[in-house]
Amino acid sequence: MAKLLKWSALPLAALLLGACGGTQKPAKSDEQPLSGERGYRAAYAPRAAEVKEGLASGRCHVNSTCGELSFVDCGMAADGPAYYVRTSSHEVLEVCGGACMSGPRQDMCVACPPPEWTCGR
Repeated sequence: MAKLLKWSALPLAALLLGACGGTQKPAKSDEQPLSGERGYRAAYAPRAAEVKEGLASGRCHVNSTCGELSFVDCGMAADGPAYYVRTSSHEVLEVCGGACMSGPRQDMCVACPPPEWTCGR
């Protein structure tokens, strides 16, 4: 009888330990893709389409390049934006240009040029 109680208590103990046990790792969809120092860049994702459209229409042009990065001018002389872009993916790393004359904001002009731009430093 003691052996029977011992073995029947084992599944119950495992169930209780599982219910009250350790922490689970969050699902990938719950994790923040960009966090900390460069987390603000997540808001730049929609601007990649603006850069592509601007380049295709001639409203924007590549002002300079640095390795795999491009500096795309979309009318910065007239207070328009300029973008530091990863050339292969069109990922916008930073929004700069004439719009930054009033200083850094939460959604743009945070790091002009971005740390990845190593030319001319």
